[in-house]
Amino acid sequence: MRDLTDFYLTELIKLRRTFAFWLTIIGAAIIPLMLIITYIYNWQMFVPAAGMNPWSELFTRAFNGVILFMPLYIILLMGLIFNIEYKANAWKHVLVLPVSREIIFAGKYLVVFTMVFAFMSLFILFTFVAGEILGICKPELNFGIHLPEFFTVLDFSIKVETAVLAIISIHFWLGFKARNMISALGIGLAGLALAVLMNGKGGYADFFPYAYSIMLLNYNPSPDHANSERFLLVSMAYFLIFSVLAFFQFRRSFKR
Repeated sequence: MRDLTDFYLTELIKLRRTFAFWLTIIGAAIIPLMLIITYIYNWQMFVPAAGMNPWSELFTRAFNGVILFMPLYIILLMGLIFNIEYKANAWKHVLVLPVSREIIFAGKYLVVFTMVFAFMSLFILFTFVAGEILGICKPELNFGIHLPEFFTVLDFSIKVETAVLAIISIHFWLGFKARNMISALGIGLAGLALAVLMNGKGGYADFFPYAYSIMLLNYNPSPDHANSERFLLVSMAYFLIFSVLAFFQFRRSFKR
């Protein structure tokens, strides 16, 4: 356990000096920043009706943006993380460390999940800050007299991160399979384009991993969504399958 912790922390420190670190921060801030600009310039359109909580609409708009942007962020993040090792021929230095292959694999995976979790956490924080700024700049929007529905935000956040598990595992596997960053990026962009064309609705989209986050567009938690959320279970199934494939590909690519 100590070896895993040390390797994990070392990998995190390594990423601090890369664009992947700034991509996480800047990417999480883009949508909240766009919402601030949109609300300020068109604030009359967003004045809530009596008794309505303006935070609900703000977070709905924010989440609609992040579920389209987050898969792209993950694809870019994976490419950057693996490109660091391949570009500098750094794998040979990693593999001579006195730790097992399992520790290296798990440490890399934990770093990926940490970055994705940090992205989502920063996105929610920046959205909350955006609402507070709007409440100060435009009191008519009533952000100052209401609070966000935190349980709804948490529920949606968990579903978004579950929906992208499939993409994370596929591109983690591709990181060992396709050593060229451009190839993995091309596959990911093609998958996202096809998912948009499918519009995330029924049919083949239920089994197409790049479409799962899009299925959460305009999501409104209710009992009616219970059956339509089965794709989240499929996403977890993809995650298990491709995680196993990634581990065996890692062992095959870097034999002792």
